[in-house]
Amino acid sequence: MKRIALLMIVLCVGAGLGWGQAGEKKPEAAKPIAPLSWLVGGTWTADASKMGPGMKQIETRYKWSDNGAYIQFNTHFVFDKGTAKAYDGNFFWNPDQRSLAMWYMDAKNGITQGPVEVNGDITKITFHGPDFEGNIADLLVTVTRKTNDEYHWAVSEKDGANWKELAALEYLRAVGN
Repeated sequence: MKRIALLMIVLCVGAGLGWGQAGEKKPEAAKPIAPLSWLVGGTWTADASKMGPGMKQIETRYKWSDNGAYIQFNTHFVFDKGTAKAYDGNFFWNPDQRSLAMWYMDAKNGITQGPVEVNGDITKITFHGPDFEGNIADLLVTVTRKTNDEYHWAVSEKDGANWKELAALEYLRAVGN
């Protein structure tokens, strides 16, 4: 009887140790998209009232894809007389280029895409697309994180060897929207 009791104790302790090991998860390696994860959640809003008549604000939402591999975003322009759902796109890791990248589609089915470079609190997105006059140009968007709930956004157009700023906005996150 003592042997059976001792055998049961050994088996239970051994099984308990095995379960403890099986339950431990190895830490996951950081995904390449991780530097942009601070954007996810809530609604980011910028006062755009100085950008044109009837324009009130710009709203951008970022969320994880269902599989957690990339970040989806949409941008709405809010006017006095309604909302234009302007852009839907993604930030993702491009394995062929070995870099972060972005693509979005506008409401007229135009696709814009380009590489994304994250360096600390500064994210730069370069692409070839329409400027404010509708002319195709080399453009640069710079997002500078001030806090996890505030960033400065600026778009610039290539002007010879330099970049000329076209517009800048301050975005604030409203949680729960």
